[in-house]
Formats: sequence, C-alpha cells, structure tokens
Amino acid sequence: MNDALTNEKNIFVDVAATDFADLITQIAQPLIEDQDVVEEFPLQVIKREENFPTGLPTEPIGVAIPHTDAKYVNNHRVTIATLKEPIQMEVMGGMDDDKIEVSIVFLLALGQSNKQLNILKKLMGILPDADLLKRIKAGSKEEIYQIAKEEIGL
Repeated sequence: MNDALTNEKNIFVDVAATDFADLITQIAQPLIEDQDVVEEFPLQVIKREENFPTGLPTEPIGVAIPHTDAKYVNNHRVTIATLKEPIQMEVMGGMDDDKIEVSIVFLLALGQSNKQLNILKKLMGILPDADLLKRIKAGSKEEIYQIAKEEIGL
C-alpha cells in the first residue's frame, strides 16, 4: 500500500461545484471507494464546516482546508481540488459574515491529531507562497501531484 498522503486519484482539476457541499460530495468519492474513509465522511466534513469554517483569505487565491474527526478516517489522505469557479466560504475564525472566494481546497482525511498538526504545519508553510498557489491553481493533475509530493511533502 502506498503510504503517500495523496495520489493522482485524489487530485481534481477545474471542478465544477455549485457550493461547498457539492464539492465535498464529489471529491470524497475516491476516498470512500478506496475505503480510506467511512461512508458518512463527506457529510461529517460538511457539518463540521458549518460550525468551524476553514476558508483562508490567502492571496491571490482563497484556500480552504476542510476536515472532520479522525473516527471517520481509515487511512490518511489529502485530496486536492482546484475549482473552475470559486465558491463562497466562511473565513476560519472570522465573524459570521466574513466570506471569501475559495478556488483551492485541501480536503484532509487524517487520523491521529499529531498527524493532522504535521500536515497543517506543512500546508501553513506553503499558503503564504502566492506563486505556489498560482501554480497549483493553473496546474494539471500531474503538476499538482508533483507539487504536493516535492514542495509540500504530502
């Protein structure tokens, strides 16, 4: 079994999604098919987002890092999606009406919390990098996979 956190099956480019729930439902499918997560994982991610938003007002492209409790996860995975059109999401730790346009989503399916912290640290390290975000947004599935592997360490 490949212990890498992401693979090309978990990378989506130019996803057409009407909203956050639609996006998560689409991009969580390979995780469910591969039994990396349990069936209710997408619903739990959507529910958690309502109470604990994960939108980040990164420049020049808004990013979100949705996730849910470890109990819905069998294998650690990070799914990366770029969106054809941005979706509106609430800002992490923001006021109720703070919304941003998000075009890159890192969906985290992670077990133990120390694993989550390590991955969050890696992501936080790259999020201020405007050029890297632009490369991810413009990248093909293969290019995003290379960036995830070599520059983010997933």
